Amino acid sequence: MARTRSTTASATKDAETLPDAGAPRRRPVQARGRKRVETILSAAEGLIREKGVDALKMSEIASAAEVPIGSIYQFFADRGAILRALAERYMEKNCRLMETTLRNIRTIEDARQKLWLAIDQSIQVTLADPAFRDVWFGLLADRDLQKLNHAAARRSAVIIVGALKPLFPHLSSERLMLAAETMVHMSEGLVRSVSLEDASIGQAMIGEFKHLVALYLRDLATGT
Repeated sequence: MARTRSTTASATKDAETLPDAGAPRRRPVQARGRKRVETILSAAEGLIREKGVDALKMSEIASAAEVPIGSIYQFFADRGAILRALAERYMEKNCRLMETTLRNIRTIEDARQKLWLAIDQSIQVTLADPAFRDVWFGLLADRDLQKLNHAAARRSAVIIVGALKPLFPHLSSERLMLAAETMVHMSEGLVRSVSLEDASIGQAMIGEFKHLVALYLRDLATGT
């Protein structure tokens, strides 16, 4: 039992913050510096929406942000650091949205409805913005971003555990964490698949996944 509490506590601690992979080379202290970092990231987002992540160049970011290229290197070591910062920002947005959506779950039906809503929101947020989508899909090709994605998935799972634990007092935190992480990783695969399919097929796949989540909740309620 002590091992279970230790494992879950460790997972929660690890998931409280995302890795600092996207941190600026020099952290801006003054408001002017923080504004410049936001300007740089917003310019990078705009270029990704226009041309795609593969075409992103530091010189074009500087031009779009209307700052000297040396200013960018003060804060970001390279193009990858900018992408990591954007990825961290997107993941933070997703986690905060999930926290809000999964509040005040009191019944299994609440859990089903709110998890379904969280699924819809995650897909909509990811696929509606080309910059978000391209950076997120790029996680698979970058080792540092893979670590960032893993930490974000763990944090999402911790949020789900916190929301569902009162419904399943008969389950250990370790068992519930495993279930939550499984749902999160399955949802990530779903988003990638939906982005590649026709709209009708994508919607059908989303419906199938929601059905699986409902069955999963039923099984958890019975302790299986």
